[in-house]
Amino acid sequence: MATYKTPGVYIEETRKFPHSFAKEPTSVVAFIGYTTITADNEGNSILLSPKRIRSWNDFVAVFGYHSSSKYLPDAVSLFYTNGGGDCYIISVGAVNEPVSLSSLVNGLNKSKEIKVQLIVIPDACLLPSQDFYDLQKQTLASCNALQDRFAIIDTQQPAAGTANDSSLFRAGIGNDDLKWGAAYYPWLVLADGRPVPPSGAIAGIYTMVDNNRGVWKAPANVSLSGATDLTVHINNDQQNDLTIPIDGKAINAIRVFADKGLLVWGARTLDGNSQDWRYLNVRRTITMIENSIKNSSSWVVFEPNDAKTWILLRAIIENFLTLLWREGALAGAKPEDAFDVQIGLGSTMTASDILEGRLVVTVKLAVLRPAEFIVISFVHKMQQS
Repeated sequence: MATYKTPGVYIEETRKFPHSFAKEPTSVVAFIGYTTITADNEGNSILLSPKRIRSWNDFVAVFGYHSSSKYLPDAVSLFYTNGGGDCYIISVGAVNEPVSLSSLVNGLNKSKEIKVQLIVIPDACLLPSQDFYDLQKQTLASCNALQDRFAIIDTQQPAAGTANDSSLFRAGIGNDDLKWGAAYYPWLVLADGRPVPPSGAIAGIYTMVDNNRGVWKAPANVSLSGATDLTVHINNDQQNDLTIPIDGKAINAIRVFADKGLLVWGARTLDGNSQDWRYLNVRRTITMIENSIKNSSSWVVFEPNDAKTWILLRAIIENFLTLLWREGALAGAKPEDAFDVQIGLGSTMTASDILEGRLVVTVKLAVLRPAEFIVISFVHKMQQS
């Protein structure tokens, strides 16, 4: 309390509401590729200048559109057809230019400077195989380094049949950073007969599911709009190899079902053998929670590393997680079943931690996993008199 020495009226403002956590966005997309227009109305280059757009009309107004050999414009169109929202477009060149690895890598590097949660590079499919896989590896490595985004990855255009296509992809994609991306197969066929990679449509589905259900809902068993067919029709036996391969590199299927149309029929990361990161909704939910807590905790920096700060920070994190649990993001009949937050001397920190300025918080979460295999058992009930 202030010291008052002169008679008069004094006003003191007190904090009514404690610090709170804001839930981070989950589905702002960075589209990287080639566009029709590469300069603004004044002739200034917009190459490698991320432009935020909110609709298909916005895209056409800024970047133009006409049918070309490049895939970015159709990917953005499919994104909005399937429920897409805000996104950034990073143009790396004009549609009449040859595709190059260096240009797309420059676009990928530029995406690191903006706040996005999904990376889509459909024009990667126009690269030679070695460059294609080099770019995909760099994309996954970028997501791992930043730990705030996830890559939606296309396979190269199907040509050799499901088994061979998947084998080529798994051999090329490598073994690193696989939990930071998901791959989809096969390609889509548009009304004009043009095959296009599915990543733009999948990004729209991610956004739609996130907005309607939450990032914790697997973006699968969802209709895909804007395409009339698939380049390959997959059956159950073929999907067995795609979804659950021996090496664990899962590829999510897009399938045609009678009376249902095109459905996304998989929700696995490329790290399919991992119990922790097998499902992409688990990876993306944890990413959202981690970054929400991280970005909303900056007020703690340089606060006293004492019990008062620990209690306040723990309460704020628990309140944030309780709200997520009520939304259905975490499993458990009650909050204490869904999460546990620990912070303090003798719990998460030692005296040495405090002397060296480290405040350590441990958060345990019970995340939701999709019911991927539904087993219904039938038992004959004996007739009773």
